[in-house]
Amino acid sequence: MNTFPWTIYFILLAAGLLGTAAVIPYAFSINPKAAEKLKETTGDNGQPGLRAKPRLPMPVMILISGLQSLVLIGLTTFVGIVAGRQVGLGTPILQAAVDGRPVMDKILVMSPAAVLLGLAAGIVILVLEGAYFMPRIPRQLANQDIRIGFWKRVLACFYGGIVEEILMRLFLMSALVWLLGLVWKAPSGAPAVAVFWLANILAALLFGAGHLPATTLTAKLTPTVVTRALLLNGIPGLACGYLYVRYGLEAAMLSHFSLDIVLHLIATPFMARLVQTAHPDPALQPG
Repeated sequence: MNTFPWTIYFILLAAGLLGTAAVIPYAFSINPKAAEKLKETTGDNGQPGLRAKPRLPMPVMILISGLQSLVLIGLTTFVGIVAGRQVGLGTPILQAAVDGRPVMDKILVMSPAAVLLGLAAGIVILVLEGAYFMPRIPRQLANQDIRIGFWKRVLACFYGGIVEEILMRLFLMSALVWLLGLVWKAPSGAPAVAVFWLANILAALLFGAGHLPATTLTAKLTPTVVTRALLLNGIPGLACGYLYVRYGLEAAMLSHFSLDIVLHLIATPFMARLVQTAHPDPALQPG
């Protein structure tokens, strides 16, 4: 127990870096201004007569971005593993596999709950989006996936299922449980049960709030827009937090991946019709 699980750490680190790389095409499609800004920073802006701006070669920009991701994921994964081991949270399936113990029984136990919760959360989000939020949000926020290529949306699912769960569950939720458990303990000395729920709620709200800076790039923040971000991201956050406590990080990852498949792949044609109804525009067609 006192030996740090370096094998698990490097597996999660590698998975996180791959997930971060996978989301880049999707991120640039969601925010074209970022792609244009990168072009201006790394190459000719195509405007004759203007004084050339100092710029970095593309390989250097990629290296800098990769190092930033390495530091972020590396640090949060390390802290998350340390904090999780203090409060009984972690990666039981991966640990069993590393130890050479059978894992299929654990996978069969957690998979139905993880997939069903992910699908259920996706359906709830779609109902809330279509029935309430869609007509009340700016058109540019209305299901941006409909203009993005299928393969980019597929890759984006891996970012949500891997990177966001490392950041929000392994790191943030584990750290919150550990910190709150220092002052709120059960008679056994372990963190009180309520601590896990409080940490889950806080992590879910922070996950929703974390989407707001990106939202400001395309639309003004209003009470409806903020509520939408907190609610529609908080719902799956609570589900993944429950799975993390009950079955481990692997279950939260599988559930998040299942949710993203619903939102980014299966529901896109349906959402395209809702967008057309709420915000009529011939240009809004499925990608």
